[in-house]
Amino acid sequence: MDVHAPHEPVHSWKDFAIHLTIVTIGLFIALMLEAGVEYWHHRHIVAEARANIRLEIEENHKSAQKNLVYVQQSADTIKANVQAIHELMARPKNFHGSIMNSMSFESFHDAAWRTARDTGALSYMPYDEVQRYSDVYMMEQMVNQKAMDTAQNDFRASSPIYMGYAADKLPDAEYVNMLRANAVTEIDLVVLKQFVQQLDDQCVAELKR
Repeated sequence: MDVHAPHEPVHSWKDFAIHLTIVTIGLFIALMLEAGVEYWHHRHIVAEARANIRLEIEENHKSAQKNLVYVQQSADTIKANVQAIHELMARPKNFHGSIMNSMSFESFHDAAWRTARDTGALSYMPYDEVQRYSDVYMMEQMVNQKAMDTAQNDFRASSPIYMGYAADKLPDAEYVNMLRANAVTEIDLVVLKQFVQQLDDQCVAELKR
């Protein structure tokens, strides 16, 4: 913003008042134009952030629906593992079943939320709107972490099989360890399913707004 002194000499208080009025009006117009540009720039940032966050929440809702199926499939597999381990303990020489520990899960994304935060778009949104988004993404972070922890426990549940023993020659204590580890994983999966359902409910509620 440039402010220039008058090009002609000021000969009276009237001339001074006229020049002062012109400068004042010019400054006012310049400030209003600058404020208008900032206002529309902020509106554009907020609109873009809202659109990206909504799209991301839609994608996370779809992932949640898939994950509810995946988690239930994993829980069913764990239940089958527990039954198979009991059969293996009872008839180690004649066991023909299988024990499998694996887990499928789609991680939830937060790139749009982080971008809105890092670009300052959140500071131009109403507080209650930001709080809603914050609640959704805080729950998402909890779910992602719980999924990673559950997957680790799931994979470790079959670790005695990799100790170098034949399946029918495992020490009795290792059968019990496998049972306990699979039971812990089943509990983790129950909790994870509840977390995913809660996150999905939050996503649906936000998408209905």
